[in-house]
Amino acid sequence: MMCSGVYGMVAGGRPNAISGGHNAFAGIVNPANAVWIKDRFDIGMFLVHQKLTLNNKNNNPLFNPGKINLTYRTEYLFTGDAAIHKRGKIKGYECSFSLAAYTTPAYIKLRTKKPLPLVGETPIHLTDKTQVISSIFSLKVDENHSIGISLDYFYLSHLRDGFQNSDNPQRSVSPGHVTNKGKDHSHGLGLTLGWRWNITKSLTFGLAFIKKAYVGQYRKYRGFEPHHARNYIPETIGCGFTYLFTEKVAGRLEMLWTHSGNLPNSNNTLLPNGKLNTSKRGSNKSPGNGMQDATFISLGLGYKVNDMLALGAGYSHRIRLSRKSPYIISRTYILQTIYDVATIGINYNYRSHDFFLTLSHGFENHQSGYMPEQLGGGKFTSKKSYNSLSLSWGYLY
Repeated sequence: MMCSGVYGMVAGGRPNAISGGHNAFAGIVNPANAVWIKDRFDIGMFLVHQKLTLNNKNNNPLFNPGKINLTYRTEYLFTGDAAIHKRGKIKGYECSFSLAAYTTPAYIKLRTKKPLPLVGETPIHLTDKTQVISSIFSLKVDENHSIGISLDYFYLSHLRDGFQNSDNPQRSVSPGHVTNKGKDHSHGLGLTLGWRWNITKSLTFGLAFIKKAYVGQYRKYRGFEPHHARNYIPETIGCGFTYLFTEKVAGRLEMLWTHSGNLPNSNNTLLPNGKLNTSKRGSNKSPGNGMQDATFISLGLGYKVNDMLALGAGYSHRIRLSRKSPYIISRTYILQTIYDVATIGINYNYRSHDFFLTLSHGFENHQSGYMPEQLGGGKFTSKKSYNSLSLSWGYLY
């Protein structure tokens, strides 16, 4: 039930959008935005408090009784990032180069205090982390249009402990490469393209596209993850508008679609006929977490108090897709998903220094369902909550 989630499109907590940017990380979201940013470098930190519980309401004997804490000693996640940005000219055209290192928001760390009898003999410990180095080039075609390209190096880390019950020839295509093998890594290159159009002095449109990319294999865990633990970055498309209502007030509306439904982990625990997926772990038909395509809609509003201080607020909603099953093990990615996030932020600049503080609250995701009789039956409920704090400092040189 513990599987990796969708890869994020932006560096954690950075105050940038598809239709506009504010700092050296602007090209991560849309490479075409970078050329409009002044020379600067930025560093930041991102702190997350998460909580995920599973409640065994009817004391199914294959699970621990009562409430199971799936974030035991892993409630807090911390990441850091950095970026540098420089403008220039090529044959009279304004351009820019940026280099950014960051961790995607799809950082997962889960752990139980005790083993789950259904899956293994030691406590579950699962980590999925994707770190990225992006090299970004942006070109201003004219005063109203810019284009950009980002070459992205992805470095993925994975750890899986506590799944001994699948580590045998009857349940895995590669016994000995299932669980408790230590941290494994894979890597590969990806590509992001972007376009920005300043329609008027007040209205801006942005478009970004991430190409699906193969980023290596977790060889230590090729006997558990679907498709022999091959990893991919999903195809992603984002677009949006920013509108300047007055000199002090701006708003944005954006949409992001990620084609997660064609990744190996889109394999579900249940078959379309409702029966358990009993294919061997690690095979092309191996059970996954049932990932589906994701669509996000985001709204934002900013207010410039004066030349030094600005305030902002935003709201992001992920469209809910049905599990289409009464069983809670169907499409288990839903248990780990936050569908609605509210954000407030403050930007303060003094001379060449630029500070951002952002607070985000993920509204609790509550799920309920039943366990198939083959897995002990009974009712289960789950709760996922999320809050984050982002701090960053930029220097204009």
